[in-house]
This record gives sequence, C-alpha cells and structure tokens, in this order.
Amino acid sequence: GRRRAMATRIARRWASRRGVAPTKSVGRARGEGGYGVDLLDAAGSPEDRPWTRVNSYASNGFRVSGVFLEGPAVVAPHAAFLWRPRRAEEVTVESLAFLALLEPPVDLLLLGGGRAPPALDDRAARWLRDKGIAVEAHTSPNACATFNFLNQEGRRVVAALLPLDP
Repeated sequence: GRRRAMATRIARRWASRRGVAPTKSVGRARGEGGYGVDLLDAAGSPEDRPWTRVNSYASNGFRVSGVFLEGPAVVAPHAAFLWRPRRAEEVTVESLAFLALLEPPVDLLLLGGGRAPPALDDRAARWLRDKGIAVEAHTSPNACATFNFLNQEGRRVVAALLPLDP
C-alpha cells in the first residue's frame, strides 16, 4: 500500500543521488518483492563508501543507514547484511565464518543478543580468539550504540545483532 510506495520512492531518491540503480530486493530486506538499494554496489571505492550507522532498533529488526532490516543483522563499517541465526543458541562458528572473509580484518565483534547479553559457546569463542577477533556480548540496544561510537572512531568493528523478539 502507501508505506511500500513511500519506501520505493525513498529508495529510488537515495539511489539517484548516488548514481546507483535501485535493485529488486530478495528475502526480508524491505519485504518480499520490495525495492531497496544494493549496499555493496552503492559503496564504490573505499574512500567514497558511506559509514553505516544503526539508526534505531525495533522488536523485529534494525534500521541501518535508513534501511530497515527485518530480523537478525550484521552491521559492518560500510555495509549491512541479514543474518541467519534467530536465537543466541544458533550463533555458531558456521554463522560467524563470514568474519574471516572481511577486509580489512575485524578487530572486534559486538554480539547483540536481543534483550539479554548472549552466552557464546566455547567452540565459537575459541574460533574467534584464534582469528584474533575480540568479542563483547551486549543486549542488542547496547551493541547498536557501541557499534555507532566505535565505527565513527574508525575502529574495525562488526555488530552481529539479534532482534529483541526472536
């Protein structure tokens, strides 16, 4: 209805100001069949990339740099992605494996567990330690605020966020 039409206009306006074509979204970003902007295409060269910022959180997701991501999300300095785990027990080495692929390497993972700081399993904690990635467990609202602060300082930080209500 009206909300979808307004979201489409905003995405198109955002994309046109940056010289990027809006893309048809898949999955849960913007809802099934909605329009969004591919953040990786919009990022461009490292010096032109916009800094991501968690604008707000809701019981079912996060608004990152003006785009609502429904469900769990990963927020990196210049991009944000949907994430598979729905509950803290589902955060495993496999769900964190993407961290090893990021360039530049991540120094700190802020793990937001929803309404309570999550307990990370021993195997995942060992894997992060072996990769040289420190981890801090927070509630998701605190992880969002800490991410924004550290990201603006230029720290190599990533926030992996679970919504307040899984």
